[in-house]
This record gives sequence, structure tokens and C-alpha cells, in this order.
Amino acid sequence: MIIKPVKNNIFNKIVYIQISQIVVNMKWIFLLSAIMMISGCGLRQREMELNKKIKQLNQKEQELTLKEQSLAIKEQQLNDREKSLDSNDRVADTLLSKHKKLPGTWMVEMQCTETTCPGSAVGDIKSEQWNLKFQDNMVLATAMNNNQLLRVYTGEFIGNALRLTVQQDSIENSAKIIVNLQQTKENEMEGEREIIQPSGCHILYSLRLKKQ
Repeated sequence: MIIKPVKNNIFNKIVYIQISQIVVNMKWIFLLSAIMMISGCGLRQREMELNKKIKQLNQKEQELTLKEQSLAIKEQQLNDREKSLDSNDRVADTLLSKHKKLPGTWMVEMQCTETTCPGSAVGDIKSEQWNLKFQDNMVLATAMNNNQLLRVYTGEFIGNALRLTVQQDSIENSAKIIVNLQQTKENEMEGEREIIQPSGCHILYSLRLKKQ
């Protein structure tokens, strides 16, 4: 009767130890599972952050590429503009070398030789002062009378002939004016000026220009 309780105590201790080991094992299993879950969540978060950084880097790379393309386009435009300016300068230099006597002030006498417009008559005489100069690769002629600006002609040389035009002219009621000149002497030119009115009538003048 005395031995029986002793056996029960030993059995109970063995059972308690086994249960304790099971509990400890379960704690370790739970801890490891928790660590693995936490590690897995951490990896996913890091992966998301990495993907976000990759997207940001790709976006910056695209922005840099666009900036490089924009800079390349601007550089090409500047080069083209520089070439165009150089070309215009060469043309202007060529014109100036061929027509050194052209720039300056010219006295212009014009006489009507033909007209179909009312208010004008054959034999009418006008006098103006023209200031001729080269601008870019064009010829610019400013027509003055008694210090009043009348109109501005623009044109170019076609061979040895100078052709000037005025498309819009307030003095001549938006008339179209065409001037053709030819050098006759070192400081003299002759030619014609035709005025075409919006109504269709026209006036033709003979021109004589003498440089001052």
C-alpha cells in the first residue's frame, strides 16, 4: 500500500515532464512560425520597396532620355541657325562686294508715262528720296518725301537688275507697287515703277535715280 503512491508520483512526474517538453516544443514551433511569418512579411515589404525604387529609377531614366533628346534638338536648331546666319552673312557680303555703290541716299525722279487710273495723267512728275541698304540677303529701300516716310520697298537682284516690291501701301490705298531698276552709270540707275490699284487700273512711271 505504501509503494503504490510512490509509483503514481513517478508516473505523474514522467507525464508532467513529457507534457512540459511538448509545451516547450510547441512554443518553439510557434516562435519559429512567427519568425518565418515576420521574415516573410519583411521580404514582401522589401520586395515592394525595391520594385518602387526600380520604377522610380526607370522614370528618372526616361526623363533623362527625354532631356537628352530635347537638348540634342535644341543643339541642332542652334547649329542650323548658326549655319543660316553664316549663309546670310556670306550672301550679304557677296551682294555688298558686287554692288558696293548701292547703299546710301538716292534722289529719285519719276514721270508718268502711262495711266488708266483717274486722278493721274501722263507727264505727272514726282520726286522722292530713297535710302537703300542691304539687310540680311535682301535690299531695303525707304522712300521719303519732305522728311515723311512714304513706304518701304524690299527686293533682290535678279542678275544685274534690282527688283523691289511693296505689297501693302497706305499712301496708295493698299496698291501693289513693283519697281525694276538697272544701273546705267556708277552712281545712276534707271527703270520703271508700276502701281496696280485694287480697282485694276495701273500707273506706269519712268524712274531716274542719282546717288547723293
